Amino acid sequence: MRVNQLIRSLIVSAIAAVLVPVLLGSVAGIEVELSNIAAIAVVFVVTFAASFIAASGNNTPSEAPAFNGAEEEYIDENDDREQGTVKWFNVSKGFGFITRGEDDDVFVHFRNIRGRGHRSLAEGQKVRFHVRESDKGLQAEDVSVVRD
Repeated sequence: MRVNQLIRSLIVSAIAAVLVPVLLGSVAGIEVELSNIAAIAVVFVVTFAASFIAASGNNTPSEAPAFNGAEEEYIDENDDREQGTVKWFNVSKGFGFITRGEDDDVFVHFRNIRGRGHRSLAEGQKVRFHVRESDKGLQAEDVSVVRD
């Protein structure tokens, strides 16, 4: 759990510990004195435990495990996809071109590259892909890097 989450949990717990007795008195007619430390402590501990458990089970993208490439699914070299070479790929814009055959270039977008997280290609990489005709021309789909 990060420090920010811990601080948020403490603040939420403190607010709940004070508000719950007040709300019980005004809504349900149950009078709980704010001087009753035991009641406030129970509310604080229960709220803190709940927010702590909820926050520790919530992985933000910065806490998510990094994809190291070793988890990639097995690529069957005998599948029906075409093979080509990455002509260029702009990592910041998330697209590039793959050369297939002699001079036939195919557009590739990062969303069509297999894998999770940040997906990109490097110039000169051998790749396998399906080709689809779109209104703007040829587009590569189901792109994966061929391992040597």
